[in-house]
Amino acid sequence: MTVFHPSTGFNPKSFSSATLIIPAVSLGNVPQLTADLLISTLGLKRVGFLGNGDTVAPFAGVGENGEVATGGLEVYGQEGSELYVVQQRSPTLKTKKDEHVSVISEFAQGNEFGFVLVLTSLDSAHQDDVQLLTPYQHILPPAIVSPVPPIIQRIKNLPPLSLAISQPSYGPQPTSRYPPFLPAAGLTRRLLSAFSEDQKKISHGAVTAWCVEGDNRGDARGLAGIVLGVLGISDDVDIRGPASWEGLFGTTDGWSGGFGADAELYG
Repeated sequence: MTVFHPSTGFNPKSFSSATLIIPAVSLGNVPQLTADLLISTLGLKRVGFLGNGDTVAPFAGVGENGEVATGGLEVYGQEGSELYVVQQRSPTLKTKKDEHVSVISEFAQGNEFGFVLVLTSLDSAHQDDVQLLTPYQHILPPAIVSPVPPIIQRIKNLPPLSLAISQPSYGPQPTSRYPPFLPAAGLTRRLLSAFSEDQKKISHGAVTAWCVEGDNRGDARGLAGIVLGVLGISDDVDIRGPASWEGLFGTTDGWSGGFGADAELYG
């Protein structure tokens, strides 16, 4: 199966050794909103699609520059760039979770990315007193091959995620403590498991953000700043939201039928 469908003129060989950012659909859509900010701030362009769009709820609309935007897995970047960002604007179908994770992990492995960074959000109801000091923590696999890449060294500047809650007693029990149980984090755990399988061993890590559901644009800006730091990008970058954010919560002027700035992007 062809996992990646490149845009006209894009050479997938550009992926080799680059960093791939994957937003896991989770609480408040914070990772997706963060991906929006990274794409807008860094001027990234769509370079292709992942899969056939059959693992997510159907969705299509008009993008920032008049192009068709879909709810499937879109990949943004620039040819020759060291950074690529996946964007997903609609939820994964419940019956297609395994296939969805496989599409992403096969893409990451098959294109020899140097590092995969997963972004996820967690339910603040499970935050303890220590974690109140910072809403951002990191998750890294227990075994990291030397020499340690600079991006992992920067990730370690964030405190490690430590949860006082345990895995639910029902359902299959994990055979190891990695990845940890993650409340309200969607498919994050499955993604991390797929990346750490013995036959794949994709270099990866995750950054988590504690949040509550609501207007999560502020949470996304905070996480975007953390990610830019992890990437080693200058602290003085002006984080810019896309024009589509004008319609995040609809409009008071009536619906345009999905073709205006009022078209809500996230289900």
